[in-house]
Amino acid sequence: MRPLKLTMQAFGAYAKSETIDFTELGQERIFVISGKTGAGKSTIFDAISFAIFGRANTNEREGFSLRSHYASAEDLTEVSLEFLLRDVRYLVRRIPQQDVPKKRGEGMTTVTAKAELYELDGSEERLLASSVRDVGAKMEEVIQLNVDQFRQILMIPQGEFRELLVAESREKEAILQRLAHTHFYQLIENQLWNQQKEQEQQVRLLRAKVAGITQEAFDEEALAGKTAHDIELMFGERLNLEQEMMNGLQEQVEFAKQKAEITAKNVTLAEEKIAEWEQLTKLRVEKIELDKLAEKCDQDQQAINLARKAGAIMDQDALCLQLKQQLDELRLEEKQVLGALENKEEALENAVLEIEKLKEMEQEYMAWIKKQELLQSMEVKVTRALALQQELTQKSEDHQRLTHILERLIKKEHTLLEQSEKLTDRSRFVQESKLRQVEAKQLMMEISQKEAQIATEIKKWEQKQAWQTELVILERRFSIAERQFKEAEARYVALDEKWQQEQVASLALKLVEGDACPVCGSLEHPHLAIETSGVVKAEVEATRKDQLEKNDVAKEIATKIEQKKWQIEQIEYVSEEPFQALKEQQDVCAKELAKIEQEQARLEAFLTEENKLEEQVALNKQETSEVVAQKIKTQQAYEKVRQAVDTTQTTYSLLLEGVPEEFRNLAVFYEQQKNLTEQISAFELRKESVESVYNESKEGHLKAVSAREAAEKAVLKADSALAAQRTIFKDIMVANGFVDYVSYQRAILSEEILAEKERFVRDYEQQYHFVSERLKEMEGKLNESEQPDLIALRQLDVEAKRSYHEKAEQYMRQKETVRKLSDLSEQFMKYLNETSEAEKGYADIGYLADMARGKNNRRLTFERFVLATFLDTILLRANGRLKKMTNGRFQLNRKKEKSKGNVQSGLELEVYDEYTGLERHVKTLSGGESFKTSLALALALAEVVQEMSGGISLETMFIDEGFGTLDPESLEMAVECLLETQESGRLVGIISHVPELKERISSRLEVTATNHGSTTKFFVQGL
Repeated sequence: MRPLKLTMQAFGAYAKSETIDFTELGQERIFVISGKTGAGKSTIFDAISFAIFGRANTNEREGFSLRSHYASAEDLTEVSLEFLLRDVRYLVRRIPQQDVPKKRGEGMTTVTAKAELYELDGSEERLLASSVRDVGAKMEEVIQLNVDQFRQILMIPQGEFRELLVAESREKEAILQRLAHTHFYQLIENQLWNQQKEQEQQVRLLRAKVAGITQEAFDEEALAGKTAHDIELMFGERLNLEQEMMNGLQEQVEFAKQKAEITAKNVTLAEEKIAEWEQLTKLRVEKIELDKLAEKCDQDQQAINLARKAGAIMDQDALCLQLKQQLDELRLEEKQVLGALENKEEALENAVLEIEKLKEMEQEYMAWIKKQELLQSMEVKVTRALALQQELTQKSEDHQRLTHILERLIKKEHTLLEQSEKLTDRSRFVQESKLRQVEAKQLMMEISQKEAQIATEIKKWEQKQAWQTELVILERRFSIAERQFKEAEARYVALDEKWQQEQVASLALKLVEGDACPVCGSLEHPHLAIETSGVVKAEVEATRKDQLEKNDVAKEIATKIEQKKWQIEQIEYVSEEPFQALKEQQDVCAKELAKIEQEQARLEAFLTEENKLEEQVALNKQETSEVVAQKIKTQQAYEKVRQAVDTTQTTYSLLLEGVPEEFRNLAVFYEQQKNLTEQISAFELRKESVESVYNESKEGHLKAVSAREAAEKAVLKADSALAAQRTIFKDIMVANGFVDYVSYQRAILSEEILAEKERFVRDYEQQYHFVSERLKEMEGKLNESEQPDLIALRQLDVEAKRSYHEKAEQYMRQKETVRKLSDLSEQFMKYLNETSEAEKGYADIGYLADMARGKNNRRLTFERFVLATFLDTILLRANGRLKKMTNGRFQLNRKKEKSKGNVQSGLELEVYDEYTGLERHVKTLSGGESFKTSLALALALAEVVQEMSGGISLETMFIDEGFGTLDPESLEMAVECLLETQESGRLVGIISHVPELKERISSRLEVTATNHGSTTKFFVQGL
């Protein structure tokens, strides 16, 4: 990262906008920032750090305190930085949160923090981020350093130059991790650790599965002291026994099935024979029933014949009935017309009486008209008085309402003041509760950490005990395997010796006296070997193979024993407390945590209820102000309404002076006027109604007389037509054989009844024929046969089926037992093999995971080993400069001895002193020595990171003071080292008051302080 242009406004010592253009340095790569104390030299570093990270370069300065005291109210504190990084130009602008004077009125207003990041391409700006959070995240992604690492490597503040040198191992690790991109190695560590945990979980799961299978197949007594091979044999024996039982049950099922089929067939035949007997009985009963219905069938046939004759004269009967109905209707209409005539005559008489009554009321109607005219002459005054009365009533109500409102507001004001005092007390109690909550959280965190540590130790104890148990089992298995191996080896040696003897004897048979022995070359053979047994080579090889297999088994178990011992040795305890004491401490911690959690829950519930207290206080204050303002406003309205009531009351009294006493009551006036109007209107309406009714009654009477005459003529005509048709009907009825009308009516049947009777007769005849023929057939078939004993046959069938089902269920249960036992046997062998393989894998991956995570003699993790190599490279470069600056006295070395306890080591630094010939800690260096050492380390770090890491660019370094601690000779050498950095193109800025430094470095940035803010200016050689 190389700065190009820095602009500060109202920032620190700079009141107005101040721009520092670093491109004015040209080819110069080192410059001094000079000026009086307090002029604002370090503020430049603060501005660069604030622009990049939103934080000043020193912890003592925060964003809200960076505003210049010289700044005017209209100028906002703002910083922008244009910089170059990996050939890409960026521009970042930031405005910190700040309090500025209000533009209107008095007081201060708060401006919130803002940030923007752009990528520059010529004159174009491409926005990359536009919020404080997004810009911060994007800048860390671009720079690949956080603000603390930036301070330790690139921009070292005043008094913090030696922080990187003396930083603890863990702090150096965080810096170097970011610079060397070693998080990949940490990922490898984590992956190995995760694989170890997964493998361990797999082993436990497989062991549990094996144990579950054996416990499901056998009881604990049978499994006691049995090995996996013994259990395998037990499965085989058990399977053979269960299979034999299943085969026996299968034969019994087949026999029971055949017997059940025979009894079922006998029952079926018996049921068929019983059904035929039942059918015969049923047919006989049906024949008897049909004989009983013969008489009814004859009667229905006669009724059908009469109904068909009656149907021939039904049309004439219907015509007579129709004429009779018309005659009855005309007589009824005649009766109604006579009744209507009587009503019309009565109505006409009533209308005449009403006309006479109206004539009697004419004089009273005229008196009402005169009185109405008198009231109309006073209506204007009375109406005005009524309006004033209503207005007075309304204003009186307003007066009363405002009185109530004013009283309520005064009462509410007192209530709010009392509530404000209570809220103040509650606020004080809430603050105390928050303090107790923070203390409880801190205590709970400490106890939780302690409990976690104790739980880890307990888990280690339990793991160690489990592994020790497994080790005992493995050692026992090894003893057995070793004994078996020795026995196999003895058998092999004995057989081999016999086989060798057999070979010698075989050769001896072919020896001839005087011929040379093919083994020793002797010509004499005094003691020939004799063949003793019939051992063959295949038997010897089989014994040899068995010996080798037993040896492999013993070696495999020995390897597992070594792995298990290694696992047990890797367990390290942080605490020296025994297991039981740790369990007791864990219980104590759990109880304390439970107690604190209850307290926390109570405080949390209380604070949750009171979380709006501040809002309630503000609301109370605001409501009190509103109530006071409303009270003042209501008082003003109250006075205005009171004056209006007095004015209206006076006007109302003046209007009523010209109105008689009886009409001063406005309600009485309008009531009388209303009554007169209603009486006059009622009379006029009644007159109009009575006259109309009279005319209508007269006209209706005339129409009713005409209707009576027409109705009488129609009745006479209908009566004559009915008599003629009745004579014709009687002649036809006698001709069809009906004596009278009653017999004709009885013969008539509805279509449904007629159809039903015809259907009954037809069905009866068919059913009678069918039953008779079928009965004759069944009697011939069942002649001389007997009914079977169905109950006994069914009992035999039930017993046979029950026996078959019982045998079948026993067979299926046994078959399921065999299948389940077979599955368990297969699963046992499968999981047993998988467990063995998983245990081997767990031992291997566990060893790698522990080594990578620092569980080794040097307590060095894989990532820290890489970081140590990276640091060695940096120290190699740094020592070149350090030897030059110290005339070969000092040399930085990485401490390689293991640290005490469980603390990881490998990144601590020591300095070798040529004068004493000893190594000592870097913290023992003096101020000047420490500065030179830190400078050499920082320059070397920048070089190595620039060369090895393509992601991080360390092209700039700023140093704030430190050179004042050097003697002239050391200063000269330090400057020489800094001047050498120009060859790599790195830009170095130094804040210093040392005159010799200014003389050696030609380029400088001069900071000038004034009483209205500081200014800057570059002085470069040749300009």
